[in-house]
Amino acid sequence: MTYGNNYDNNYDGSDSRQDDEGGERGIGRFFGRGDDSQKQQHSGPQQSQYGQQQQGYGQHGQGYGQQQGYGQQHPGGNMVGGYQQGGNMPGGDYSQEEIEKSERNAKYKDWGTKAGIAALGVAALGAAAYGIHEYRENKEEEEAEERRKEQEAEQEKQREEEHRREEERRREEEERHRQEQANNQHGGWNQHPPSTDSAYGYHPKPQQQQYDDGGFCPPSPYGRPPYTFQQDDVRHPDPSRSSDNSPTPHEYPKLHGASDHVIKIGSVISLKHNMTGRFLHTDRSHSTSTGSNQQLVFGFRWNPDENDWWQVLPANRDVPVPGSVVSFGTQIRLRHVETGRHLHSHYNYHEGRSGQNEVTAYGDSMQSDENDHWVVEKWGEGAYGQTWTQGEIIVLRHYVSGMALHSHDIMISDDVQSVTCFGRGNEENDKWRIQLD
Repeated sequence: MTYGNNYDNNYDGSDSRQDDEGGERGIGRFFGRGDDSQKQQHSGPQQSQYGQQQQGYGQHGQGYGQQQGYGQQHPGGNMVGGYQQGGNMPGGDYSQEEIEKSERNAKYKDWGTKAGIAALGVAALGAAAYGIHEYRENKEEEEAEERRKEQEAEQEKQREEEHRREEERRREEEERHRQEQANNQHGGWNQHPPSTDSAYGYHPKPQQQQYDDGGFCPPSPYGRPPYTFQQDDVRHPDPSRSSDNSPTPHEYPKLHGASDHVIKIGSVISLKHNMTGRFLHTDRSHSTSTGSNQQLVFGFRWNPDENDWWQVLPANRDVPVPGSVVSFGTQIRLRHVETGRHLHSHYNYHEGRSGQNEVTAYGDSMQSDENDHWVVEKWGEGAYGQTWTQGEIIVLRHYVSGMALHSHDIMISDDVQSVTCFGRGNEENDKWRIQLD
């Protein structure tokens, strides 16, 4: 039997036909037409499995489509607007309940798929949120660690700075204590031992001695043999005690006058030769004629003028505070106020008329050496450690040579009295008095 022919012969357009088993079957029930009391039967090929394509099904699709009225039927069994497209019609008979169950299962499957996708999305979002949380925590920990390290570095820097300041305070205190001891014992803040890298320096414990004739014998300079006061005993200044790399300030405030008559660092004074009454003088118009070509120092007239004033300064490498009291036995420098040059002496150049070591004004605030250093002493006794005051007769001893600032009645020219560096400082011509400005 051919399934297609059987379908044409038995389907005559009637509303229903009872099948052999009495079940509700039919293509009309499949599409939802008719009521529960009516049974529609489709006589045609049977289908044993759901969805199996039956041969010849839909060959008369045009008539079938018109019979049922489900959409517009096109030749070849292609139904537009209905369930059938292209003549592939599922075989078998299905009840409305089975169809609805199938639809529900499809919906449940769709919902399950969507729920699974949603669950995966939620899990992904949770994982992302967790990752962001972990990242932020790690970042915060790293930043906190970095801040901790910075704080520790800053604290270490502060500790080092405090240690450095403490060391500076300790050294300053030791230096102050040492200078106090030097002042108490030896009469000056520059009476301290030299640095270990130099054979020159200050005598640590100058001892006052007397010559056989009763005159004062100055102590030997530290690391050097005793003074001989001879011009052929040539001695050179210690290069480490110059203004080069010296901590001594280049300038000190000028102190004019003093009600207590005490000489201090910064005091402006004039020096009057005790024997002749002339003041120690220099100016830019007079120079030596001996070959040194430095500014000449000489005794000039009996009343001080603007070129007779000198400022008391510390020796190179000494750093007393401005206004410090000067004691006998202290090394000082005298800077000419008008020209800025220092009272100076040296070997090898001699004053023309006397043949004694010449005295000049040399250097400036930035240039000074040990030949500018003079030790102030009380005439006849030294009096190391006692305060230097106005009115006392003093000796200015050149530290390198040991000879005294000296003048006499030898005249170089009118009103130009010879000043030299000569002898051991026990002559009347070695005496000077000072006046405060």
